[in-house]
Amino acid sequence: MKDFDYSVVKHYRFYGFVKNVFGPIFKVMYKLKFKGLENVPDNNDERYIVAVNHTSAFDPVFVSIPKNVPPLHFMAKVELFKNPIVGWVIKHLYGFPVKRGKGDTSALEYGEKIIKEGHVMAICPEGKRVKDKNGVPQRAKSGVAIIAKATNASVLPVAICCDGPIKAGKQVTVSYGKMLSLSDLGLDKEDVATSDIKKAANMVMDNIFALWEAERNAD
Repeated sequence: MKDFDYSVVKHYRFYGFVKNVFGPIFKVMYKLKFKGLENVPDNNDERYIVAVNHTSAFDPVFVSIPKNVPPLHFMAKVELFKNPIVGWVIKHLYGFPVKRGKGDTSALEYGEKIIKEGHVMAICPEGKRVKDKNGVPQRAKSGVAIIAKATNASVLPVAICCDGPIKAGKQVTVSYGKMLSLSDLGLDKEDVATSDIKKAANMVMDNIFALWEAERNAD
């Protein structure tokens, strides 16, 4: 696997091509419904992170399909980059590798660079895909809160909901929640303790769960 260049945030035309060509196909294949799109900022002035529950390999694709959602730079497990073809595709869709469970400072610092340069980062707070438990969102890792604090970024909670495992032909709903500011998360003070970080991460996940639960109860 060729080493990922964390030193610069690059632009790839491939992302726009995939969104324009394959976005409509995904909409039909997964009967995609989008709710709460009015909560997505309509300008590039606000720094924010998109936080979404991890239900399938296509989560970043589902969330980024609407026209008013900007390109999303997302973390992907480093193992996916070992296949040169898969790695190329993920990289050109703005994915970047992270070594899970190993305190990957390079990935975290790159995430901070993305936000500070005015781009939008997407992260799955759970840290890994939920393969069972009927897709119920699980507890959050601290990464989303750490990056939010380091970059003074708000967090946009997003829930992906499907009745059972996500498969082609089943309806998938993507629900965008209200933006959570640093103040909402309790991260707007100068000195932040580890307990504050954990509390903020849990708050993000609680908001995602509330969106997910509302959608399930609406069925």
